[in-house]
Amino acid sequence: MKRAFRILLCFLGGSIALLILLWITISHWAPVVASYYLPKPFKLSFSEPRISHGQLGIANISITANDCTLVQLNSTRLSIFPLHAIVDSLDVKTECLSALEPTNETDNDPINIADVIDSIPVFSLVINNANIQPWSDYQGSIWLRKNQANPLEFDFSGDNLRLSSLINREHQLVIQNFLAFLPEQKQTIELFGDVQLPLMANQLPEKGELNAYFKLINPEKFLQAKFSWLNDQGVFSVMDTDTKEELLYLPWLLSPSRIQIAQGKWQWKEADIPLQGGISLQVDNWNNTLSEMVFSGRINMLTQAKKGKANIVLAVPSTQINLLDADINFRLHGQVKYDDMVLDINLPAKVSGQLATPKVSFLSSSLLRAYGRLSETLILNEVRLPLAGTSLSEEGISGRLQAILKVKEQYWGDFDIHLDGKANKFALDKGKWIWNYWGNANLPSLSANWDIKGNGSWQDTLITLNSLNTGFDQIQYGLLSMRAPRLQLSKPLVWQRDQNKANFNGQLQLTSERMQFGTESYLPKVTLNADLSGKSPAEFQLKGDLSTKDVGPIVIFGRWDGERLRGEARWPEQSVTAFQTLIPADLGIELKQGKLFSQAAFSITPEDGFIAGGHWRVENTSLWLKDGELSGLDFVLPWRLKQSTWTLGGKGAVELRIKKLNNLFELTDIKADLAGSYPPTENRPLKLTNVGFKTLGGEVSMDLLRWPQTHASSIKLRQIELSQLFTILKVSQFAVSGKVNGELPFYLNNPEWIVKDGWLENSGPLTLRLDTQFVDSIREDNISAGSAMGWLQYLEIKRSRTDVNVTNLGLLNMKTILEGYNTQEKKKREVHLHYQHEENIFQLWRSLRFGSSLEEWLEKNL
Repeated sequence: MKRAFRILLCFLGGSIALLILLWITISHWAPVVASYYLPKPFKLSFSEPRISHGQLGIANISITANDCTLVQLNSTRLSIFPLHAIVDSLDVKTECLSALEPTNETDNDPINIADVIDSIPVFSLVINNANIQPWSDYQGSIWLRKNQANPLEFDFSGDNLRLSSLINREHQLVIQNFLAFLPEQKQTIELFGDVQLPLMANQLPEKGELNAYFKLINPEKFLQAKFSWLNDQGVFSVMDTDTKEELLYLPWLLSPSRIQIAQGKWQWKEADIPLQGGISLQVDNWNNTLSEMVFSGRINMLTQAKKGKANIVLAVPSTQINLLDADINFRLHGQVKYDDMVLDINLPAKVSGQLATPKVSFLSSSLLRAYGRLSETLILNEVRLPLAGTSLSEEGISGRLQAILKVKEQYWGDFDIHLDGKANKFALDKGKWIWNYWGNANLPSLSANWDIKGNGSWQDTLITLNSLNTGFDQIQYGLLSMRAPRLQLSKPLVWQRDQNKANFNGQLQLTSERMQFGTESYLPKVTLNADLSGKSPAEFQLKGDLSTKDVGPIVIFGRWDGERLRGEARWPEQSVTAFQTLIPADLGIELKQGKLFSQAAFSITPEDGFIAGGHWRVENTSLWLKDGELSGLDFVLPWRLKQSTWTLGGKGAVELRIKKLNNLFELTDIKADLAGSYPPTENRPLKLTNVGFKTLGGEVSMDLLRWPQTHASSIKLRQIELSQLFTILKVSQFAVSGKVNGELPFYLNNPEWIVKDGWLENSGPLTLRLDTQFVDSIREDNISAGSAMGWLQYLEIKRSRTDVNVTNLGLLNMKTILEGYNTQEKKKREVHLHYQHEENIFQLWRSLRFGSSLEEWLEKNL
């Protein structure tokens, strides 16, 4: 007995010593044992365990592979009675799973889920903070437990994720609450439901129902997704919770080798046009590996618009999917109709390469085509995008790129533009794309035909326009017309899009064989050279010069900020004779001498068009007129041009000053002030004020001449010497001396009158002398008339009144009353003479001017 007791005592002592040894060395041998159960190359390690206050504490527990920590548990505390564990933090890095080595071991014995759950003892596990990378936004606390009420309960609580679920005694998984907030999408998803767990791990759940609620941001809509099944069939549906409309309905059927969705439906009414269609999908060999599965399906979309109904179909034939070397054919074909537009689609294509970075190749006959009315004024006759031979991948677009655009704009006209080029792995600021382009248009609004041709390239961040040749046969817009304007590149246009070395530069030349202003004014061949420099087409400066045969160069500076082109132009001082072509020939004006200087600022925007303003300065200018000569012309003309309307004068009127004008009568010290708009309107008339000049020993003035005229302009005559007048008129039968005053109401657009109710009166005594031979010839023919003419042969006039009217046909009517006496008669008899005279002043003027015009022609040409 004693011997047996000693043996038992030694056995117990040895066992205790062994247990103590194992406990002391547990951190060394336990990882070795665990390595046999962990997948390679993962290893377990933990710090020395400590017992404190009846709990087993381990500071750190980790599972690592190749210096990558898959699982890290910090401050773990375990109590046995009852079984309870608390972990301060759990960190999991899923990226470490890439180190997992493949294995050929298979376990053919399925696990009985019910037995596993029933075998779990009553326990409680609390993890205060679980952080799984890369989903750190969803970290939170975990509470996993088994109690008398339920075999297993699981709770997760975090800022963006909450889950409460359990497995009841009927082995049914019940999701009591699932709430997830997606920070990037600002979306909340709520889910609940129950699933009948299968008996074995290799079986699917027999029945179940899951409901999820979530909210769309744009458009704002609350949706419910429902996934339910019983045995081998079920339904997945999405419903609008407000309207109770079913947006998606997918009935599915499961067999041992096939998953099938047949007669699925979808609709979406939140777009500009209602969309709806059907879905069919079939997966054969679904229980095999992915590479052995066979996929096929079809989805279509129905649209309806002004041009009727349309249908587009995406079809995928029976295809196996290889993640590393895919070869999937599909075809998208049909029509989409929207408003008054139609889009024809025929895209047979193939997906190849790795599905993580696939390549889509468009096969023969691939074409996109659209046509219809874009707006009330714009019709898209056709746009064609042939895509055969083009491929799209993660690296970009490769292959031939073509486009044909034909549009008709109600105001501007018809355009036909073509683009043809080739791309090599081209994406935005990556790869290379070279292109050629050409086109033409008919523009009735400008009475012009337009054409364009050129080529360029886009390589990485560098865009180069190598050539550009575009222009019109003519342009006619408002008062401006141009003959054969053409824009060309004199130096390639280069745009470097890299912000670190942004650059935009090039040189352009615009030429026009003739620039016409109105019907007669023109400039001969015009050449504009422009040098562009800046950072981008939305930010550059322009420096150029404009010149013609004799004019210029006009230096131009400008700046484009993406919305407005602003600039200024300076016209250097030069002789006015260079601008002879700007003066209409029918005015009969020929520039003789003088100097001109001008400068202007301008602005061009799509909304406001061309706006300009500046001033002209003319000094000591002389010119030939159709009926005379002008000299000593000086003025400064501020002006503004907007929408083909000239505004003359700035804060004040334009002061026009002329030293002398010889036009039948000699006019000196001419002055006039001009202000207003041209062409003039009722609201913005052109006004000529403060008009005056000296002539015939007196002065002529006018208060206001307004275009369009609303009332007569009054021409006032003061101290006009009649002897000078009759000398110029070359009247030989009689002579008149003395001065007169008068007022002539003058009309520009009266349907009947040029002068109406004008008058002339003497200013002091007048003297009338009749030619002796003229009086003698009358006496010979008529003695009584000759006697009367004798009274008038020398007449001193004390009162004279002449009423003057001129019709718009030039018919002059004068009614004159003379009161005076003949001092050469022995008896001073008073004479009262009433005289009426009619004559066409236009014919009279032409006859009087013939001699002077001949003299001027000889002076100018000999």
